[in-house]
Amino acid sequence: MAVQKQDLEQEKALFERLKTDPQAIGEVYDKYADQIFGYLLKRCGHKETAEDIVAQCFMKLLESAHKLEWKGVPISAWLYRVASNGLADHWRSGSVRKTQSLDDEDNPWDPPSLDDPAWTVEMAIEADRLKESMDKLPARDQEVLTLKFYGGYATEEIAQELGISSNHAAVLTYRALGRMRKILIHNNQAA
Repeated sequence: MAVQKQDLEQEKALFERLKTDPQAIGEVYDKYADQIFGYLLKRCGHKETAEDIVAQCFMKLLESAHKLEWKGVPISAWLYRVASNGLADHWRSGSVRKTQSLDDEDNPWDPPSLDDPAWTVEMAIEADRLKESMDKLPARDQEVLTLKFYGGYATEEIAQELGISSNHAAVLTYRALGRMRKILIHNNQAA
């Protein structure tokens, strides 16, 4: 499939239309809302929460479309990042009820409380560290890792999205992770 460049050009054209054409947001919604919803539903397991966060994503797109800058990656990458942040905000907000499984009484692991300020700060620091490291990667690596980890795409889905073979997608993912690992190690040593 040699349409990857053409697909990216179409994405860029749609991206530019977002700034001036209100119908473009509808097109983006039709194209990505179900994917974002599925991603969120897998992560949180709650239909209403996933629906709310999808709505928030597209409201943020509507509010900030005029100031977004094209970075050579699909619009979905931005939407997945906003969705991930929205879900993290939801978890931090305390609106998530803490439940204990009756089937797992012997589990000695006690996860940190989402209300714990130390945990919140630690997660914010980690998120910033990952974002800074991700920004140092080439655009192609950013795209592959965004699809894999923010989009929840399988290797075959990444291949289809990028118009490449599954083996090539697996190699790109492996190499991108290697480069990300080196950046993270370098940043840890510098700190």
